[in-house]
Order: sequence, then C-alpha cells, then structure tokens
Amino acid sequence: MFTELHSRVLYKQSAPSLLRLAHFSSRGKSTPSTFNRKGGSKNSKPPISDNYPPYKFGSYSPLNLPDERSREGIKKLVDKITDFNELKIYPEIRSALIDEIKAHTVLRSQNYVSSTKKVKTEGELNGLIIRPTPIQTAAIKIINDKRQSHEFLKIFTLAAETGSGKTWAYMAPLLQQLLEGHKEHQQTMTTDVEIKNDGTNDPRVIEATSPYIKHRAGIKAVILVPTHELVDQVYETVEYTGEKLNLNVLKWDTESNFKVFIENFKKGIDIMVTTPGKLNSLSRYPSVHNPKMIFGSVSFCVADEADTLMDPSFVDETNNIIKHMTNLSSLVFASATIPSRFNKTIAHLFPDVINISTPSLHKLPKSIEFRMINASVSPYKGSKIKALAQALYAIHCDGTEQGYEKRVIVFVNKKEDCSKVAEKLAKSYGHDVTYITSEDTAEERKRKVATFVVPAQKLEDPAKPVLKVLVCTDLLSRGLNFQGIRNVILLDVPKNSADLVHRAGRTGRMNQSGRVFMIINDSDKGHIKGLPKVLRNNRRLG
Repeated sequence: MFTELHSRVLYKQSAPSLLRLAHFSSRGKSTPSTFNRKGGSKNSKPPISDNYPPYKFGSYSPLNLPDERSREGIKKLVDKITDFNELKIYPEIRSALIDEIKAHTVLRSQNYVSSTKKVKTEGELNGLIIRPTPIQTAAIKIINDKRQSHEFLKIFTLAAETGSGKTWAYMAPLLQQLLEGHKEHQQTMTTDVEIKNDGTNDPRVIEATSPYIKHRAGIKAVILVPTHELVDQVYETVEYTGEKLNLNVLKWDTESNFKVFIENFKKGIDIMVTTPGKLNSLSRYPSVHNPKMIFGSVSFCVADEADTLMDPSFVDETNNIIKHMTNLSSLVFASATIPSRFNKTIAHLFPDVINISTPSLHKLPKSIEFRMINASVSPYKGSKIKALAQALYAIHCDGTEQGYEKRVIVFVNKKEDCSKVAEKLAKSYGHDVTYITSEDTAEERKRKVATFVVPAQKLEDPAKPVLKVLVCTDLLSRGLNFQGIRNVILLDVPKNSADLVHRAGRTGRMNQSGRVFMIINDSDKGHIKGLPKVLRNNRRLG
C-alpha cells in the first residue's frame, strides 16, 4: 500500500466534471462527445432492447441464454409473486432470511452518488419491506417444488444479473430441504389459508410447520466457491442464519485445521462453506481412507460462481467432489453469466439439468451509468494512465458520496500491470492505492480488500474528501460484494462479454446507483465497436 504518499498533490489540470471526461466517437475522428448510458444522448430515443439479438464481442466463449419459452415461463412466475409470504418456506427460514437481508442490506451504504438522496435512519432501515428478487422467487418456487417418487437427484442452474440476491436464491431452498431432513415426525405443509396473528385471513400466506432439529454425524450441505474471499462473504450469511436456526455451520479455509473439522464432523455439520481445492485436501489426511466417508452424507450441494468452478482450471476438482456425493438430492450451479463452454460442460456431465434464469440475464443493471473516456484525445494524448489519474481526480472532487470516504475499483487484464499501475498512481499522482494479484496469499488478499467490502466509512472532516483505490484483475470480479462501491474504472477493455458483466457488476448492486468508466484508445475501438449503443439501449450481451 502507498499510504505514505498521502501528502502529495493529486494530479490535476483543473477540476473537470465527469461529463467532460467522457469522450467517445464511433467514427474515425475522435470528438469530445459524451456517452451516458443512464440518460443516453440528447437525441436518443428509448429503444426496446429485446428486439435486438445479444451483442457479442471478444474472442472467448460467448454467453448463452436459455430458450425463450423457458424465460417467458419464469417471467410469468415472478410477476405473480411479490412477497416472501407467498413462497412455501418454513416461517423460521423466512424470518431469518428477512433479518439477514435487513442487517446487511446495501442500503446501509449511504454514500450516495446523488447529493439529494435522503439518508435513512436505523429505524427506517429496520422497517424496510423486503421483497423477493426475480431469481429468489423462481429458485425457491422451482427447487422446492414437490418431487415425484423417482426423482432422487435434481440438478439446477441459477443465472441472474450481478447483485440480484443469488446467495439467498439457493440458501432458502437449501435450508428448507435441510430442515425437512431433520424431521422427527411427519410434518404437514399447509397449502391453503393460514390464520394470521391478528385473526384475519390472508390468502397469500403459505406457511410450513418447522420440524425439530436433530444433528447427526457427517456433512449435510456444501457450498463451493472459487476464492477464499468468497468463502468469507458467503460464510457471513450462513453463520448469521445458522445462529437463528440452531444449525452447525463450518468455514473450511486456509486458517482451518483438521482437528476442528473432525470435531464438527462428529457433531454433524449442517452447512460447510469452502473451495474445491480445500475440500479435496481432506482426502489427503491418513485418517480419511475413502472420500465417500466424508462426502457420502451430503444431500445438497451448491457451486457458486459456477462458470468459474466448471471452467477448465476448476472442473476436475469440482467434479471430483460431486461424484463422491453419493446421496446427493439437490445440486445447484449459480452464476451471473452462462458462457457457451459452461453450458456444454453441464450438458455433458448432467444432461437432465433444469435451467432457471431471469429476464435481465446478461444485461448491465439499469442503475449503472456507463461512460467511456477516450485516452487518444487531448489532454491525454494516448496515455491511459493520465486518463485514469484525471478520472480519479474528477471522482475525488465531484461532490458525490458527501461525508463518506470514496473507494474506486480499477480493473486491468494482466496481473503484472497491477503493481505498475498502483505504483504510478501513487508516486506520480499522489493517490492512496493498493493492489491485489493471485501471487498474494489468501491472508494478504483478505487484509487488502477489507476496506472495500464494508460500507463506506464516515469522514471525520467532511470538508476533506478521501479517495482510496484498489487495482486488481478479474480475480476479484466474480461474486465479491464490494459494499457501497459507487465507481468502477476499466483501464483495459475486458476480453469478452462475461468479463464486462462481472467487472461492471461490482457496483450498481441491488438497484443502487453506480458508475462504470471504460478507458479506451484508438487501438481499442475496433474491439468495442457498437458497445456504446448496445449499453444505451440496455441490450443483452452475448
């Protein structure tokens, strides 16, 4: 980190507005024209985005969509349901779900881009009405659907835009099936009218009688994620919920030891959160003679960020775990993008998969303002670093996020560029910068990212704005919830549509405002030809 350079004067020519910074021309000649995805150009008309085919760019595996009939069916389903009370889950699960969302809602990050946005009080935050997102409605409804006697194992893919609540989309069905498995007596599900506490009938409310909890040795559910940062993030949700539902949950990561695992295994682990590599390491201990001894009791498995866990670098480890789960009844693959390669892998390994996706899949959230900065024009003269430094200075001085420290994520394509960009920004322009690469240990990454995954801190002196910058690669673009991050800068053009979706998705989460700036030069224009119009039209990426 480069905090010793705080006293240096930040790079500036003048205090430019962000509108002035954003230059793009789709013609050969560069002109200072502004592209603002949220508002469009002055002469643009709001288009119907779904009339266009998905827009593809890059040389890597393109994005796929489920068939139109499937998406239309799910759209009709989610349009009918607007309340968690209309979904068949145990009341304890519903209560824990709503409490956890309120406790960790992105609305607690009140560093708004708009200076006119009203700051919410604690009472207002606790009084929020929590409604299911489309992916939560569809997943809970479909995964919890009653099974036929011959349907022992069912496999699902969950696909929804970034920041749409996918964790609870698979957590609610997981908990429902987990608690059903704990039954000591036959329980009945009431599918008609439930009497409310005030004695009135509400035909929307669908309740379920919760069973008693009984712990048995073994592991009942596993959540797999690709990085240790995501282990921490998902475990926070699982742990909060587990305390309310009297569940034994375990985080198995770099800081865990085998003795603790065995102690928990004997008591019975209800939910375990880990990475494929760390979970496979259990079979290397001498006392574990057969992997089925560890995995044989698992009935529910989730592969979160599944497009990563099923790509060539992870698929063997992931599949090795799944094939030893001989009593598996539910297998869920969750992701914000569905690349063609992922579809082919899943279809080959699990041909009977059920696809669940939202109507907005592969679109950038409407809450994001997307702008381009052309570094080929004056005053940058081809220097992307100068354009980046000027953009950071403009964000620093633009009057947004009043009273809170500002944080910006900068994405580059190559890990060796992380240190170069960070050092240049710190030494030449005086920015407070840190960088993360795959060469950092899990502990180092956790320490460096800590400032960016919590709500923005209030400033002691609001008259002195603070800006912190994190430079990273796609290592941190998958699933990580950067709380209250309002600005993301793409110093390098993403290699494909999937990378663009994930990088941009670090802001604008759960319909909260955010801005994404892509810095380009003349050599990039062919690669992104047509992208401004695509995003202005809210067209799907392919």
